[in-house]
Amino acid sequence: MRKKRSKIPIITFVILILLSIVSLAVINLIETSEYVEANVLRVEGNVITIGHNCTAIVAETSPERAYSIELGIKRIIEQRPNTHDIFAEILKSFNITLDHVTLDNFKDGIYYANLHLTSGNKVLKLDVKPSDAIALALRTNSTVYINRTMLQEIGTDIC
Repeated sequence: MRKKRSKIPIITFVILILLSIVSLAVINLIETSEYVEANVLRVEGNVITIGHNCTAIVAETSPERAYSIELGIKRIIEQRPNTHDIFAEILKSFNITLDHVTLDNFKDGIYYANLHLTSGNKVLKLDVKPSDAIALALRTNSTVYINRTMLQEIGTDIC
């Protein structure tokens, strides 16, 4: 004789999945309300300009990182891949998505940023140097967000 399966565990499972999806969406909405999408990105030598409309942060980085960002803007992978190219391929191979990057804070002369990664229902917020975050976002077609308050406080008029 065949045992009847209870529908309660299946319904519970479906509800948990839906709640997880809704929770992630709400977290992203709340978080990004404090941020603006970066729509200005330029590299001149070692100087990176990143901002929103007419306000931007202008900061110096290492020659290697500036060059990697420039390659990312131009969508160029050289004959041998650099670290950012490799990391982007690792994410892709392991089915990890870089949802977005946030440039969060400027404290004691140092900029802080985070990668926001997902794999299935797992979410990871990872501290990273802003230049590395930007270079990786360019390779994964991910959005870069800038903390609105930080941009207003230390941003420069570029128009």
